[in-house]
Amino acid sequence: MDDEIKYYFLTSAIKQMNTTFNIVIATTEPDDSIQQSLDDAKRHIEINLHQIDDDFSIEKKDLLVSKFQNGDQGPLIKSEIFQLVYDKTIGAEQMTHHYFSAYFNGKYDPTGLVKGWAMEEAFDAYLKPLLNRLDIEGVSLRSRDDVKVATRRGSDHRWSVNIANPDDKNKILTTYYIQNCSVSTVNNLNFERVPRSQVGRMEQVTILSDDMTDSVVWANAGISAGTEKFPELINSDCLTGMLVDGKLGVINFRDGSFSNKKIFLK
Repeated sequence: MDDEIKYYFLTSAIKQMNTTFNIVIATTEPDDSIQQSLDDAKRHIEINLHQIDDDFSIEKKDLLVSKFQNGDQGPLIKSEIFQLVYDKTIGAEQMTHHYFSAYFNGKYDPTGLVKGWAMEEAFDAYLKPLLNRLDIEGVSLRSRDDVKVATRRGSDHRWSVNIANPDDKNKILTTYYIQNCSVSTVNNLNFERVPRSQVGRMEQVTILSDDMTDSVVWANAGISAGTEKFPELINSDCLTGMLVDGKLGVINFRDGSFSNKKIFLK
């Protein structure tokens, strides 16, 4: 019987955007060269996140978002990165039938989407290329309840992503074992500031997708739409994940189909 493969995990942390981003490299052969790759990736990601944080900070009155909030159209006309993110927020609103919105109290605030987009950009630019090395099995980037993972082609390694109970973070509802995926979980504690439906008792939504931005957007939209409306979106947009409702409990769905479909779709 073959020996079980032993994986080693090299980790590093970055504090940006009022949160902590954790980088993990999985390997079966830890050595100085992999540590150097991790250090290099961390340095580039830290610079990247710092720049995005500067560009989209809502606290700095002389920067892009604050100018736009005050009626200055300059950022939308002159800044390619602002225009890119603005287009993404408009697309997210349309995709979710406006259950996700980048406006709060009448002011443009793309904070939630920006973090997911920044993770996607940093991951693709500085972590995913490391999978070209045969001695690296997988890479991961995590910020609180948002995590993006990838595994080298041909590797058997799977990342384990725990989804906690919204009422007790010490209890695990389920664990996903995945190779290439983005996972976002939104509950009443980390819910972004978007309009909320008054129907249902939605407590938590987890979305799995290929893209981190989409996962974040749909998880927020799910909380906003509530148990009455979100199942229709799950079905029409073939979403995968899990929701927690105060009355119905835990409901799993995959590619738009429910584990207990009769409860939702009439």
